[in-house]
Amino acid sequence: MSSDKMGVQRYARRDESIKGAEFALKQGKKKSWLKYVLVFGLIFFACWYERNFLAQAAEKIRKLPDWTIFIVIVLSLIYLVWEGTIIWLLIRQSVKHYSWMQGVRCSFVCSFFRTTTLGSGGGVAQMYEMNRDGLPLARGAGLSMVQYIFHKVSITLYGLIGFLCLLFAKDESVSGYTAFLAAGIGLTALITAALLLVTACPPFSNWGFLIAERLCHGKWQDKRDKMKAQIDSMQEESLRLLKHSPRTAGGIFLCDFAKLTCWYLVPWFVLSADLPVSLWQIVCITAAAQMLAGVIPTPAGLGSLEFVFLMFSTKIVGAAEAGAAMILLRCAVNIIPLVPGALLALTDRRKKKGSRECPAE
Repeated sequence: MSSDKMGVQRYARRDESIKGAEFALKQGKKKSWLKYVLVFGLIFFACWYERNFLAQAAEKIRKLPDWTIFIVIVLSLIYLVWEGTIIWLLIRQSVKHYSWMQGVRCSFVCSFFRTTTLGSGGGVAQMYEMNRDGLPLARGAGLSMVQYIFHKVSITLYGLIGFLCLLFAKDESVSGYTAFLAAGIGLTALITAALLLVTACPPFSNWGFLIAERLCHGKWQDKRDKMKAQIDSMQEESLRLLKHSPRTAGGIFLCDFAKLTCWYLVPWFVLSADLPVSLWQIVCITAAAQMLAGVIPTPAGLGSLEFVFLMFSTKIVGAAEAGAAMILLRCAVNIIPLVPGALLALTDRRKKKGSRECPAE
């Protein structure tokens, strides 16, 4: 077979993979309409029920100095830069020409889809972006799952450190919640241990699929086969990373801790504008709150982080101040990245459309 025909087939397969990723993203959006109705209905009800509290929090935000809002925006964007660095560290092992700027762009675009699809489309969008830059879809799926595992483990370790610091300091924010904290930390530890076993211990996942096969009696075979293929890809990528690139794995953990710190600093900057609050105390409270919120099943984590953070922080600051800090933290996590993410996603779409309209040479 001539090299020209091989090149045509290679690009045809890549175009089919991109179309498959686009189709999966559209299907995910179609299936999530019920989630949108539920989430926005709950948000509307919560805003109506807590309208007085939100009005007080909004007044606190209005009185904040401009530099505080500016810092919140900068921290939100720096978080995405760190996340883009993680993507770059993961992909450059497979795609040598992959640049740091491509990783940052991927981070911003994926944050847009993650928010607009309430978490369900972020992974698919990331696989599509990786594939567009030369990474096969199978490897992209595995690396995306590896990145997710690193992120979850980092949240758990950061939150556990924060909780222990508060506990040994006998901080007022965690007093009275011993049973809740013990249950939350225990469940978080189990989830993290299961994720690590699935990632780095193939016999554990094989054992799980064997049990599932016996319990299901042949049902949902296609779904189980697809899940097994994804887990096999993730295990292959994670074992390759830990065995051949331990420095890269360490760098990813450091980047994860750095990006999480950007989020955890937001409440402190908001509260410290009016109150003499301790930096380490607010960072530890926010880290512990995010760790515990992860075990409360809500779409895209909406509501769970707010509940746990307010439960802790209102014991050391006023409810309105804590509410203002939480609102701006949620803006930093979900709202602020929407604008640059949407612009980059729109730019990518126009470039793709232009390339399709160009006549073949």
